[in-house]
Amino acid sequence: MELLIIIIQEEDYPGLSRDFIRNKIHATRFCTTGLYLNKPNVTLMVCIEKDREEEVLGYIRSNCKERTEERQVSEFNGMTMVDVTRSVKIGGATVMKGDVEKLLKF
Repeated sequence: MELLIIIIQEEDYPGLSRDFIRNKIHATRFCTTGLYLNKPNVTLMVCIEKDREEEVLGYIRSNCKERTEERQVSEFNGMTMVDVTRSVKIGGATVMKGDVEKLLKF
């Protein structure tokens, strides 16, 4: 079994969750916030059989697209923190994968 920890933008969640539910992929959702943009994220933990990994990654690829937005961010200018407007890439997905030795349900 594989444990996937998937971090996505909040606006990408409805489509991905619809695909997961439709294809019987169980996930646990955590509401998280990124440190750089202070923008809401969704973190999903998914435990799947190894042979379903590419299927799940396909759903992530089709629902979580990277895009560019103008955002106000705080940056250090050498003396103090200042707010500046930057064009930043958001969206897409970060996926971390690990092996699961045993899955217990009670």
